[in-house]
Amino acid sequence: MRNNRLDLLNPYIGTWKTEGLTKSGEVIKGTDKYEWIEGSFFLTHRVDVMFNDKKIQSLEITHYDDMEDVFRSQSFNNQGNISISTLKIYDDIILIFADTERFIGNFKTETIVGKWEQFDGKNWVEWMDIKLTRMTDRL
Repeated sequence: MRNNRLDLLNPYIGTWKTEGLTKSGEVIKGTDKYEWIEGSFFLTHRVDVMFNDKKIQSLEITHYDDMEDVFRSQSFNNQGNISISTLKIYDDIILIFADTERFIGNFKTETIVGKWEQFDGKNWVEWMDIKLTRMTDRL
């Protein structure tokens, strides 16, 4: 049976214009696209961005973990990297935690704005600011 907590992901459905800037000065531009897989148990998130002139593409699949009451994601990118993360959503606040990265952001109807940090082995260090702006209506 499908957990109704998955409905918290419905506002993300659609295509988003992605813009950002890393603390080292790399400009980020591209798109993020969120879609349900048939049945709406799993959400796909496709990233297609440029970090300056380096193309980054990834596919993330998110599901709901009933036992822990959190969302879990696995992401695979064109550099051969795999990332496993935990997501929490509280009203308009988005929190993402992985071993070496974390994100805090705010969701509004047409924008998602947030900050990524990376763990340098001792401390969490600001990595990039990001803004997603809705390009298409929800599916």
